Amino acid sequence: MKALPHAVAVVVFLVIASTFFSLLGDEYSLKQHDIQNVMGMSKELTDYRYLTGEEGLWSNNMFGGMPGYQTSMGYPSNLMKPIDHALKLFTSPTVGALYMLMFGFYILMLCLRVNPWLGIVAAVSFGLSSFNIIYLGAGHTSKVNAIGYMAPALGALILTYRGRVLLGSALFALFLGLHLVSNHLQMTYYLIFLLGAVGLTEIIRLIVQKQVKVALLATGALVLASALGLMPNMANMLTTYEYSKFTTRGATELTMVAPGRSDDQAPTNGLRSDYILEYNMAPGELWAILIPNAKGGSSSVSITENKEAMQKATRQSRENLGMFPQYWGEQGSSAGAFYFGAAMLFLFVLALMFSKDWLRWPFLVLSFLVIFLSMKEMNGLNQFFIEKVPMYNKFRDSKMIHILMQIMVPAFGIMFIDSLLKNGVATSMRKWLWGGAGVLVFILVLVIAKPTVTGPLMSEYDVATIDNLLTQYKAEPNSVKAINELETSLLSVREYIFEKDAKRSLMIMLIAAGLVVAISFNKLKWYFFAGAMMVMVTVDMWSISSRYMNEEKRKNPRTERMEYKYYSKSEDRVLPFTPDKCDDYILQKEKVSVPDFEAKVAELQQKIEESPVFVGVKDKSKLKFSAEYGVLQLNTDYRVLLANGSTFSEANVPYFHKSIGGYHAAKLKRYQELIDFYLLNEIGAITDAFGTGSIESVDSALATCNALNMLNTKYVKYSADAPPIENGSRALGNSWFVERIKLVPTADDEMTSIATINPAVEAVVHQEFSSVAKEPTQVDSSATIQLIEYASKALTYASHSSAEAPAIFSEIYYPAGWVCRIDGNEIPTFRANYVLRGAMIPAGDHTVVWSFEPTSYSKGILINWVGSFSLIFFVLCVLGFSAKREFSKEESKVA
Repeated sequence: MKALPHAVAVVVFLVIASTFFSLLGDEYSLKQHDIQNVMGMSKELTDYRYLTGEEGLWSNNMFGGMPGYQTSMGYPSNLMKPIDHALKLFTSPTVGALYMLMFGFYILMLCLRVNPWLGIVAAVSFGLSSFNIIYLGAGHTSKVNAIGYMAPALGALILTYRGRVLLGSALFALFLGLHLVSNHLQMTYYLIFLLGAVGLTEIIRLIVQKQVKVALLATGALVLASALGLMPNMANMLTTYEYSKFTTRGATELTMVAPGRSDDQAPTNGLRSDYILEYNMAPGELWAILIPNAKGGSSSVSITENKEAMQKATRQSRENLGMFPQYWGEQGSSAGAFYFGAAMLFLFVLALMFSKDWLRWPFLVLSFLVIFLSMKEMNGLNQFFIEKVPMYNKFRDSKMIHILMQIMVPAFGIMFIDSLLKNGVATSMRKWLWGGAGVLVFILVLVIAKPTVTGPLMSEYDVATIDNLLTQYKAEPNSVKAINELETSLLSVREYIFEKDAKRSLMIMLIAAGLVVAISFNKLKWYFFAGAMMVMVTVDMWSISSRYMNEEKRKNPRTERMEYKYYSKSEDRVLPFTPDKCDDYILQKEKVSVPDFEAKVAELQQKIEESPVFVGVKDKSKLKFSAEYGVLQLNTDYRVLLANGSTFSEANVPYFHKSIGGYHAAKLKRYQELIDFYLLNEIGAITDAFGTGSIESVDSALATCNALNMLNTKYVKYSADAPPIENGSRALGNSWFVERIKLVPTADDEMTSIATINPAVEAVVHQEFSSVAKEPTQVDSSATIQLIEYASKALTYASHSSAEAPAIFSEIYYPAGWVCRIDGNEIPTFRANYVLRGAMIPAGDHTVVWSFEPTSYSKGILINWVGSFSLIFFVLCVLGFSAKREFSKEESKVA
């Protein structure tokens, strides 16, 4: 019978996960924007893996080139991945992620020694939190996977400090390893906050209770367990740490500010504060953890979609209300509210008020920390953390720290109720408990009575829109009257939206309060409470999360067909982009330079068809075009500029060609600085030239684009339905010899000199490379250097020159791994033109090979293997020992 609740838990979690995503299967997949972009980002690396069975390591199809560590990397040496699949019962990634959220949280509740039936209730509440569903829908699967192992890691830590050192530390090593394999460092960073606060409190508790030896033993075991959890993930950890120093999260050598930026946007060691806080919350938005529509929910939903609320608007204003979103908060954009459940939040606050467990203190401190750090304003605490706390300024959207609240709320709330059910409620405590519950309910009643307590019902955007309209039509009295009526209707609709959800939460809190009152009389059985809460929590959390992920259909304005809002055909997911006329033009133009093009396409297409990812694709012609562009990527090295406003935030072009832009959260810092100082302006000049309708103007603009030309921008794509502008005569190619080297003392000088040099004949080099980069003693105008073989992590060139000369390669300089060899002998290299590679090529005919050989990767792979086997062996031994001990206990009871 002991195993019964565990078996029920597995079935319940699997049924809920499968039912919530019931449309997922061979025919339909989620419309996950970020997954679509990941497939665009990783196309070159994925095709390289299909063809060779190896990891490409370096991705050339975005931002001129960058390491593939955080784009698409496989680590067969990390055996945590197959264990992760097994724990998720080999289900689909989305269903498995939701299942693991609940199952992992159930393990936390078992570690807290909560009645397992109550643990199921808490786990369902946690799993169906809107936070999880929103990010699964967006395609942030790695984030949700990482969250799934945060709760059991916390549970294992608590178990270690509360008497089961060996079992707890083994489980901690396992769940930490599984968390890290999900590869979401921001969630790992917040997990450290949670583990650190709880671990410190547990140590203090043991010292107060005069159990110093236990505290030392448990802490030592957890330190060793942490090392074991890290080891299977070391290849990713080492390469990512090394890479981070060169990304936008790392330090800059510049001291000046890019044109158009203010002084507070000056270069920093880490992300800028305005960038970090862009998606954080205004104070009133915090109410959304209790009232989902406290600020309207998602910013992508038009207010007119809420038909019921629109009845509060006047007939005359309804049509014009379409210009306003339902959301009225101050985030840059909002995918929806982080709702933790009215009942669970009610129980959590009561637990903070009345629980005697030591967990009360770290959870109380962390709650206040989460509230203040999730705020949009640069308050004292935000400023302190951004400027002083190590690593904090490496992550943006810091409201993600709310994940700590999401874990603490159901865990501590149900833990508190479990203690009341087991131990009863003393008569002296009964009135205090009633009073606390009454205060919480009264606060919500006040909020319903006056919604503006949570802040204004109009965002800054709304106010600006109304003010602009009033200014525009101030001379027309009837228009001014209509605008004022529009504003009144907007406020009425927003007030209705708020009040409806507030009343809903009040009803749920009243039911929860009633259950608590019943418990206080020591009459309510645990199974009645568990059953009532299970129904209420499931209905509550499911209904809110369904706002952000449901099976609703709507008419596609382009096709006039009814389509699912959140689901698409599986073929569209695995082949997210379709080539247009411009892409096809480039393909036809470039494929003639690829020997045996059709044979290579056939080989890659066969590899693609064998992949389980593409099993459901019925239209094989789609696989062929995927293979054609894959072969093009893996055998050519030109670059394409998408000349529109999304150059640096899209993954369509990288799916088909090597792009000047792309889509990635961690670009190389030097490339981002090149964007800020040159590429944005050069793209703007080209776009303005297009506006004139004159090809001559476009040609003139391209002639002045030093940065784009040295990046070998061969094509400019300006329309999907027209051939690109060819820039072949100005693009400098894959490599070229220069006649002059301009040595400069600072990074600022490197950057500013790009505008003044002629990159075809001169290169600017920092003086740190003065011993390597030398001007030629004589100029050979007939010297040549050409790319003769391309691979993602190896580029081969043939050079011919009558004298030694500096060669510039149109590839991004990255010192941690790229090695240059001439005729097999390694040579020193230098950085040219702020972002490019350079090398001195001796006279004569030579073969020059640049290969990417990061030692961090090779060392990490070895540690991965050792760590994986060590961790698995340790966990199996401990589980076997624990099972044997439990069996011996049962035998002694029988005897």
